[in-house]
Amino acid sequence: MVGWGLEFSVGGCEMRKRILIGAESFEELITENYFYIDKTLFIKELLESRGKATLITRPRRFGKTLNMNMLRSFFDAGRDNRHLFEGLKIMEHKEIVEKHLGKYPVIYMALKDVEERTFSNSVESIELLISGICERNLYLYESERLSERQKSIFYAYYMRKATESELKTAIAFLMECLHTYYSKDVVVLIDEYDAPINNALLKGYYQEMIEFMRVFLGSVFKGNDLLEFGVLTGVNRVSREGLVSGFNNPKVCGIADDEFATCYGFTEEEVKQACEEYGHGDRFHDVKKWYDGYRFGQTQDMYNPWSITQFLSRGKLRNYWANTGGVAILEDIFFKGSLSLRDDMAGLLTDIPVKMKYDEHITYPIQFRSDDAFWSMLLNAGYLKPCAGSSGDVFHAELVNREVKDIFARCIGLWFKRQQYDIHVTIQEFAGHLLDGDAEAVSRTLNEELLNNPSCHDFKEENSYHMFIYGMLLAASTDYTVLSNRESGKGRSDCIIKPDDKGKRAVVVEFKHVREEPQDLMEEARKGLEQIKEKAYVHSLRTEGYVDVLTYGIAFYKKSCEVAMLCCAEQVH
Repeated sequence: MVGWGLEFSVGGCEMRKRILIGAESFEELITENYFYIDKTLFIKELLESRGKATLITRPRRFGKTLNMNMLRSFFDAGRDNRHLFEGLKIMEHKEIVEKHLGKYPVIYMALKDVEERTFSNSVESIELLISGICERNLYLYESERLSERQKSIFYAYYMRKATESELKTAIAFLMECLHTYYSKDVVVLIDEYDAPINNALLKGYYQEMIEFMRVFLGSVFKGNDLLEFGVLTGVNRVSREGLVSGFNNPKVCGIADDEFATCYGFTEEEVKQACEEYGHGDRFHDVKKWYDGYRFGQTQDMYNPWSITQFLSRGKLRNYWANTGGVAILEDIFFKGSLSLRDDMAGLLTDIPVKMKYDEHITYPIQFRSDDAFWSMLLNAGYLKPCAGSSGDVFHAELVNREVKDIFARCIGLWFKRQQYDIHVTIQEFAGHLLDGDAEAVSRTLNEELLNNPSCHDFKEENSYHMFIYGMLLAASTDYTVLSNRESGKGRSDCIIKPDDKGKRAVVVEFKHVREEPQDLMEEARKGLEQIKEKAYVHSLRTEGYVDVLTYGIAFYKKSCEVAMLCCAEQVH
């Protein structure tokens, strides 16, 4: 198997490798000959640049667990895994292989599933993980090399009889046992170290969890002479005051750093080649719009590997990332966020960037307000990216790609759906009037019921109105798709409603916001219709097969509006 390893031969015929969705076991991918993009040079880069403890932060589903699994397979002295790496790039570096392959006792622990409702339940989940590590290393308990004291403590961890206080030093104790058995220092791999902390923040027991984790991880990475080296992965770096103060100054490699830039996610060349191999070469341009946009250090055009493998397997361009969890914090933006935060989010959805200063030290608990800490968290999580040409600590940021925009749109729709019942009914009626072509009813519903309802929104910018209408349509949608700021004709239309049945009516909407009281607000609405005509926004709908198309211009001034409407075949007067 070489480099990419996309194909194998059976009976002289070239065949595509099977794709194992959600694969996290390096050993399984290799032994079962599944699709795998060779990232083994990560091992070389880690050994050449590591600190005593190295913390690597990347968005979720970017290969963190698979890479940690690969490290365990490479370093673990308990297994002969040379065959797993034959033909892979790391084997070209013989000195590294001979010195490090299978040379260390390894402790591997993945914390991503510690997502319990209470602190006590989270501790139980960690206790179960520790018991599992003991079970995989039962030879230690059976060995004569361990003292009776060590065996007694080991058995207590294995049988889940340790106290909470004892559990805090469980990894440090297991390092002691492994060192006693192998007479070698230990490699410790902690995957998704911040998952329990992020979950505790959302569930309301942050302080208890941070105090537990400070000792749990600190006993491993601070002043532990039995540590050969350690690697932690996560989405954010928790601030020194929160957690990292318990470490011996770990080397942090985040999304703004050049280290390991191509080790997580797929490069553009890797994606192009995969698309060609799997028969999607002619769709690469669309794949780029959906899944490109991530930037690590100075390396641009990195792709979301979870979504790419899903696309290669299914052949459909859609939002795959949202279904992997981790979006609760986005939903909370619209339920807990300040008005300025919601306004900025509206701007992002309408392609207006936010200005921010990147802060790699995330101080918990996060406040739901428009500030650098919040935007830095979204940048780390993979929702934002620096705008093209950005440099320095202060820059403008935008949503990463179409997939991320779709995730945010879903959250907006969910917020509107959860409004009080009478408002939700009115939203459904508004969508019906819009599709029916009843401009008078659209205007009446907006002016008399929705714009002046305190549960809806405060309006300051055009993008606020844009998000307001867009969110309502998303909440009411059943058999149609709502698109915002998509390329259409000679520009980007504010809002397009596309029925699933192309025999039904489609709608194009353009918004106008007037800052000073106008003499004729209806004239501003007609300017929206003019723009739809000039930019040929209806053209893309025509090419898709829609015949019946309505166009609307809606002009807003504070909490009032005027609505102009015509069929695309009519002329503006």
